[in-house]
Amino acid sequence: MRSRGIAVRAAGLVLLAACAAGQLGCASGPSSWTLPSFAQVFGPAAPLPNPLPVPAGDFEVVWSKTVAEVNKHFPIASENRLARTIRTDSEMTGTLIEPWTADAVTFHDRLEATLQTIRKFAVVHVDPAPAGGYLIKVEVNKELEDLAKPISQPAGRAAFYNDFPVNRTREVVGTIPTPLGWIWIGRDTNLEQCILAGIRDALLL
Repeated sequence: MRSRGIAVRAAGLVLLAACAAGQLGCASGPSSWTLPSFAQVFGPAAPLPNPLPVPAGDFEVVWSKTVAEVNKHFPIASENRLARTIRTDSEMTGTLIEPWTADAVTFHDRLEATLQTIRKFAVVHVDPAPAGGYLIKVEVNKELEDLAKPISQPAGRAAFYNDFPVNRTREVVGTIPTPLGWIWIGRDTNLEQCILAGIRDALLL
């Protein structure tokens, strides 16, 4: 009986402490507090604006931080401070067997680059904003290699090779065909968001 009374008193003390904590919580925080929803926890983050607004600050700091972040993904080809433009070299996109490359941020991008030859390059503009500060615009362009036929495909060649082919001069009549090379296939918005997020974190925005 004595142990039962002790248990009842202990339960009463726990209940009283819970009530006090509840009153304290209501007094110090919002009364309508609820657990975050599933979409808030596991949903994708809102995309950053492109161009990214940067509050007024030192241009040299903004420029150097932007160049450093872009250089993590692409080698820098040119920096034009007068035109406020950063251009990168055209690099072959990393494939599934090259996980160390930083120019592809999703599995789909690496799978696409594994099945066909794709290269990317970035153009970044750091322009003054009308209301003060700067606007950082990041454009990552994708290009697909355009060949007449696969390099390893021998189809279409003559059955007998001629070691001394005859040189014939042909006059082109009509429109001149577009030379083969690279075809622009769009922009990589996923990588653009990744670079913008890195610039935002580097500038402590």
